Amino acid sequence: MRVLGPITRILGIPIVARLMLILAVVEAIFLAESFTTLLEEALRQDAVAADVAILLLFKVPEIFDLALAVGMLIAVYFVVTDARNRGELVILASSGIRWSRIVSVVLVIGLIGGAVSLATAGFISPLARYASRIKMAELQTQHIVSRIEHAGPLNTQQTIRGVTFIATPPKDGAQRRGQLFVFQPNYGPMWRTIQSRNWHVTDADDGGQRKIILEALSAYEGVYPKTEKALRHVSRFSVADGDFAFGMSDVTTPPRRDRSKAERMLDINAPDATPRIAKIATRALMVPMAALLALAAIVAAGSGIGRYIALPLAALVLMAGDILARSVVAGSVESFSPLALILLALAIYLGPPLAYLARKREVLMIPAGRRS
Repeated sequence: MRVLGPITRILGIPIVARLMLILAVVEAIFLAESFTTLLEEALRQDAVAADVAILLLFKVPEIFDLALAVGMLIAVYFVVTDARNRGELVILASSGIRWSRIVSVVLVIGLIGGAVSLATAGFISPLARYASRIKMAELQTQHIVSRIEHAGPLNTQQTIRGVTFIATPPKDGAQRRGQLFVFQPNYGPMWRTIQSRNWHVTDADDGGQRKIILEALSAYEGVYPKTEKALRHVSRFSVADGDFAFGMSDVTTPPRRDRSKAERMLDINAPDATPRIAKIATRALMVPMAALLALAAIVAAGSGIGRYIALPLAALVLMAGDILARSVVAGSVESFSPLALILLALAIYLGPPLAYLARKREVLMIPAGRRS
């Protein structure tokens, strides 16, 4: 604890704090970009601010997982560079702390980040995708129910089982609803249209069925003409009342409760889980790889122009190395056992930066301007 204390204070806590700040900024940028699209969709469904906030919240895990590796690279690079330039790493070295301890602490932070990435991609993100889809479907259902049950300032049109209903707005504040026009295009061999001046929608019964109650209605019906000439024979009659029963399944498609492949949580016992495990695990290994690449970039930067290009180059190496390593691991899924596949992935992702740091050794501890 005596040795770990200074390292945690000088590097551990600042790295985590800087990482959280970077992730918060990235989340804010991506959520702001998604906000307009979600807001437009929510307004179409008459959603409230809380619904938009929930939908945005469901996007957080996916953005977090995508930004974690790059955020780790940036956080480790700047925190360790600052500590190195201030001479704090030299002080740690003079107190008996070797370069390997610095690498070990950074690697542990990266592995913890990788575990978080694994949990996010394997469990949290699928749950968020499923919840987001169900929430959007529920908003659509609530919007349709609201349109049916409540009067609005504009004409409302809804088609239920091939019958079209058009509700007009009330003429003044004394009226709760306007008139309701009903058009049945296929009433046997005929068509029928109905106009009701007094109508309402009942609440759902135990079976989820509702009724549109029409009172004081006038009906018109006729036979479709065989030519383009105007209709000449239209029957008109008045009825005291009538009703039309319907369920929500008649006006909207219920959301699918079965999960798609992207919405299923990771199951290591599933017969086809190995490729997905490999994909999620390789993305998780990008996080400790990024932490080690940040240290390698610091060592390789030197005191010249390398200080300005080391971080962008490290980011490029991170992306290119991930593509190469992922292709190698994906191609070895059928050839290696799970344990051998894990060891292969660890060697590909963590081996090169660890080997480079082991070659440079104490250079990590010495500020660039003080090298001889």
